[in-house]
Amino acid sequence: MTLSDTETRILEAAAELIAERGYTGTTTSAIAEEAGVNEVTLFRRFDNKAGILQALAVVAAASRGEFPPADAVVPGDLRATLRNLATLEIQDAIASGGLVLRLTLEARSVSEVQEAMSEIATSNLERMANFLRAQQADGQLRANIDAWLLAEAFFGLTSTLVMQRSTLAEPDLPEGDEIETLADEIVDVLWLGVCPEGGR
Repeated sequence: MTLSDTETRILEAAAELIAERGYTGTTTSAIAEEAGVNEVTLFRRFDNKAGILQALAVVAAASRGEFPPADAVVPGDLRATLRNLATLEIQDAIASGGLVLRLTLEARSVSEVQEAMSEIATSNLERMANFLRAQQADGQLRANIDAWLLAEAFFGLTSTLVMQRSTLAEPDLPEGDEIETLADEIVDVLWLGVCPEGGR
């Protein structure tokens, strides 16, 4: 998706305001003001607030690129690859935590939010599940575990964990080297249940 400078400013303003106020609490007039454009320009570009949300979802999906990222793959070492993927997921969740948390909380009550969040989550799960199925086919993971369930467990222990910690007073969100340490612990938990016999 190629965006003009104006469209980029509108989407960045929308993301910032939704993270602060939630989707229902954010108006198109506030987005336009934050972006430095008039509301007519906003409507010409995105039709309505739902159109802005959909564009944010498309941009989020496009930013993911190939999966798994080439720099996360450690040839011949699936455990290390999963650790790198967990680190990246935690970092991404922290970076976009306010926005994602707000939208997740509103997903059940606002249909357009539910649709956008469902598209993102389903895309992420499909890509992870497909990667895990390939590892199962190569004998790197137990074949008798549903790959989709394993993908759900992976995101539950990474991005969902970040959202949970964002709502609690403690423990704090990890920073710096703490992120890699947390990723190590998460993969250790997963690995004990999914590695082939003798692979522990």
